[in-house]
Amino acid sequence: MKSKVKNFLEKYKLLEYEKTFLVGFSGGFDSVCLLDILYNLSLKNKFKVIALHLNHNWRGEEATKEQKNCENFCKERNIPFYTETLPEDTKKTETAAREYRQNFFKKYYKKFNADGLFLAHTKSDNTETVLYRIAKGTGVLGLCGIQEFSKQDFCKIYRPLMEFSRQDILDYCKQNNLSPNDDSSNSDTKYARNFIRHEIVSRLKKLNPDIDAAVLNLSKIALSEQNIIKEYMSKIKEDIKKENGFDTKKFVSLSKDLQNKFILEFLIKNDIDYDSKKVEEIFSFIQENSKNKAQKTLSLTTNLWLSVSKEKIYPICETKQKKNISEIKIDCCGDFEFGNKIFRIAEFKEKTVPDFPPETEKKAYVSLNKNFVLTLRTRKEGDVIQPFGMPEKMKLKKLFINKGVDKFERNDIILLCKDNEVLWASGVCLSEKLRVNKLPSHIISIEDR
Repeated sequence: MKSKVKNFLEKYKLLEYEKTFLVGFSGGFDSVCLLDILYNLSLKNKFKVIALHLNHNWRGEEATKEQKNCENFCKERNIPFYTETLPEDTKKTETAAREYRQNFFKKYYKKFNADGLFLAHTKSDNTETVLYRIAKGTGVLGLCGIQEFSKQDFCKIYRPLMEFSRQDILDYCKQNNLSPNDDSSNSDTKYARNFIRHEIVSRLKKLNPDIDAAVLNLSKIALSEQNIIKEYMSKIKEDIKKENGFDTKKFVSLSKDLQNKFILEFLIKNDIDYDSKKVEEIFSFIQENSKNKAQKTLSLTTNLWLSVSKEKIYPICETKQKKNISEIKIDCCGDFEFGNKIFRIAEFKEKTVPDFPPETEKKAYVSLNKNFVLTLRTRKEGDVIQPFGMPEKMKLKKLFINKGVDKFERNDIILLCKDNEVLWASGVCLSEKLRVNKLPSHIISIEDR
């Protein structure tokens, strides 16, 4: 096993110069085996290993004893050891545990400016993962299983034991007189992975004793197929992208299979739990709203929505909801800072009629009274506007709906107002009250700071 792990390190060029590696160390058979092999290799290959142990505090004294065993294992070998214990009231779910582990690893990865995080997954773990994903309906992508190398936003993750089975690990620990922790919860079949391991994999081995190798090979084939698909989709993506999302008309013109593939990619990118039902739900929502002028939104998480209109499909984050409540008094010409924008108002001094820009431009020629007193702000409840060319006022909200302004963009539109009447919704509409009869009196505009 040591020689194969060394070959793994050479494959990823991890022995070229001195490096620092973190090792996720639960103290169980897999992680004890991995840490012991890496420690022995480090003695001759000049790299440093640091063990990280997170006590989830689910099993009281048993977990505390395992934590101490891990510390003693590292102390005997002079391996730097760092551990933390979660509070007793921590939510006891696999999702919460995964998030805490990621934050724990991220903290020390940055602290030591590490060159990689090593985890002790094996091909037996891969079998359980693939079977679990099949049961959850995660699609072909789920068959890719656990990859021996992957990247997260904060680190590179290496899994050198992916070619080994659980029995290989047990044999190594026995041959090297290692005494790993034996987590009592590993035999409790109320946990999905334990049920798969004890009730399903054991039966599949009657059909194929080397089921782990067969599933691992399936994962490699699936990953290869996904890489081909990814290359093909990147070219399509270039054609249908629009700003931070997709052009709706081009997107819905794709086959259903391609649309669903893009939806699946989006869910994975945003770390949203997915299955075929979730993908179908989003697909149906897009089809139902792809011809709507007004934006419709679908809640995906507590702070993420999917926006769909006939113009564009794109994600919306929570920050988009925050309303800018500041107001600025405008009673003279000049430049006024408003958030990350500059509002500019200047006298029109030309003698000829200008080319008037369309309403969608953030610039307008207007007619104002000499002693104007206006307010620059974002929208409020009760705002009204008399759209250019219209005889009567209407609610600003209705105007936004008619103009197809996305729901989560409405609070960001800068308004020039007199009391609760909007005279200019920048980039959307100019009021009839600012109509120019001959020559404009002023030029107004919005620019980035």
